[in-house]
Amino acid sequence: MRHVLAALLLMFAMAPARAQIPKEWEAAAPAVIGELERSTPLEAKPWTTEIRAGWNLARQWRQHNNGNVEITLAEYLTFTALCRDPGCGGSTIAGKPYTVMAQEMKKLRAEQGDSYPLVANVHAWLAKLDDPTGAAAKDAALWSKDPDKAASDKEMADLYALYWILARSAGTPADQAATFTHFALFVQEKGWIGTRCLDIAKVATVIDAPPKVETCQ
Repeated sequence: MRHVLAALLLMFAMAPARAQIPKEWEAAAPAVIGELERSTPLEAKPWTTEIRAGWNLARQWRQHNNGNVEITLAEYLTFTALCRDPGCGGSTIAGKPYTVMAQEMKKLRAEQGDSYPLVANVHAWLAKLDDPTGAAAKDAALWSKDPDKAASDKEMADLYALYWILARSAGTPADQAATFTHFALFVQEKGWIGTRCLDIAKVATVIDAPPKVETCQ
């Protein structure tokens, strides 16, 4: 009996990692991230373990920061992209344990005081970056029109803080702009990526149909 109970406890403990990824999300990830990888060396990279690894890491992140595993599509796309490049072996984010990155995120959130000042300050920083594509300034203006999109939910503001940390660690201002705008698209759903305006708001809403990343103006 004792062995049976132990086996059941182990099964329940492992359940979150084995939870089913929604089919629409699973199809949306390569479609959206593939658009961001267009005309880059990553475009030719095969998709292998990122789909499941991103799902698992997103749920670990949510559990650690919020005590549940009910992730959003934005979180799933974020961590799938991170598992795609630079990789997330050992549950890492940009080479650091996700728990360490979570502490950095929480420190930044505390320094900013609240979600709304955080989002406003991120957009002000983004607007001033020297981005030859013009995407940074356009996105800063577009996203500032509706601060609720990133600031009204704690989980989205947590992602925004994480994106800011990742972007500020990139090399040049252009790299910083590209890093932030690529990730922030997952939260904002519409934005400029280089010289293209992408709309992913409906990418995972159609059942049993190929996902479609739309072009916006």
